[in-house]
Amino acid sequence: MKKFMIIDGSAILHRAFHALPPFTAPDGTPTNAVHGFIKMFLSLVDKLEPDYVAVAFDTPKPTFRKKLLATYQAHRPKAPEEFKVQVPLVQEFLDKAGVAKFLVEGYEADDVIGTIVRHRDGTLKKYVVTGDKDMLQLVDQETMVIMPVKGVSALEYMDSEAVMEKLGVSPEQVIDYKAMVGDSSDNYVGIRGIGPKKAAELLKKYGNLEEIYRQADSLDLKTRGLLAEHREDALLSKELATILTDLDLGFDLEKCRLKMDPKNQALLDYLDRLSLRSIKKQVTGRRVPAVDKEEDNQLSFF
Repeated sequence: MKKFMIIDGSAILHRAFHALPPFTAPDGTPTNAVHGFIKMFLSLVDKLEPDYVAVAFDTPKPTFRKKLLATYQAHRPKAPEEFKVQVPLVQEFLDKAGVAKFLVEGYEADDVIGTIVRHRDGTLKKYVVTGDKDMLQLVDQETMVIMPVKGVSALEYMDSEAVMEKLGVSPEQVIDYKAMVGDSSDNYVGIRGIGPKKAAELLKKYGNLEEIYRQADSLDLKTRGLLAEHREDALLSKELATILTDLDLGFDLEKCRLKMDPKNQALLDYLDRLSLRSIKKQVTGRRVPAVDKEEDNQLSFF
């Protein structure tokens, strides 16, 4: 089967920005996030050798989840200006390199990826590159989640068995699992008092959140009380955790075919403009590691 690599671009861009020291282009524009993103992108291409590639991004516009919960992701610090100016530069790199990118206002990169993943033609093995455990709900026979453990020198390949081993639930139950345990990074609580072990135990026995509530009378008094007290939180958390798979992307697989040309003058001019010399050497075929050992340690952010 042909391979389709789908990258959570916003996640990698954010992490690269925080992982690497300040770099600047000749005109003073910050480039550390650009540098880290492109290095990791090229290394992933070298490692996975995909036939197709797509990169998904968040947008600045508040998402529908923010409308559901005003405090959704509220504790996350606002992106500094040094980061913001690099987002269009990374997207420009993808455009110059002929790599498909997708973003939809009002939705997260997760939802964009979910929609792409649900495109099925029976000829693709899909690899979603992300550090977000929410994405584990997308794992199935056609889709594997790849979570960088250390830069890109160590990758954790998450199939259904690996999800079960890691969380104690199947991919189909990840949404219900998150509904109960919550997500501190996204700032929703789930069911206070029910942790990962108890959530996995309940899902193993009853299958999903709705069935757990239907069978609540058969549970011990403490668990029954927690379920009753936090029912609204659980249902809201499930809605927040659910990745959408039906966005209108105008998706065309052929436009995602990877066709990076080492003689692409527009790309080379872009790399020269930002003084990305080591990246240019790799792109033009003068082999250097996409990410050297020191950089790989710096990019160990997942």
